[in-house]
Amino acid sequence: MTRTHLAIAFFCAVVVFGLGMAGAETVNADVATETSAQIERGRYLVHNASMCVQCHSPRDRFGELKTNRLLSGGAVPVKSPFAGPRWAFMAPNLRNLPGYSKEDFLLLMETGRKMDGTMPRLPMPPFRFSTEDAEAIYAYLKTQ
Repeated sequence: MTRTHLAIAFFCAVVVFGLGMAGAETVNADVATETSAQIERGRYLVHNASMCVQCHSPRDRFGELKTNRLLSGGAVPVKSPFAGPRWAFMAPNLRNLPGYSKEDFLLLMETGRKMDGTMPRLPMPPFRFSTEDAEAIYAYLKTQ
């Protein structure tokens, strides 16, 4: 092979490798966008639709959410209207989901039941989220 042939072969290899890398960057950007969209969907569900933030966040002495500690657990702001059922007085920390595997969390969000088959104490509603929404909530809470 002459130097010219080597130079052309090298140039072609650089172009082909570069095109492959450009495609990889596009794929990575798409995955990042999907993940970002999933996290934003989870944020919406946690803060606006299911309103987890209302029970799972501490409040100040005026009953306002402590915005610097959202989802870090706190006293449940609603007293039980029922004499019989066990009522939760404290809501657990949801930031980064300590104590939950992804499987545990998705089961709870999709069926309303924990791994042992029991339901969380009231006032926690027995949610029946779709897998897609449960995964979005999980992704969002893991970023907190």
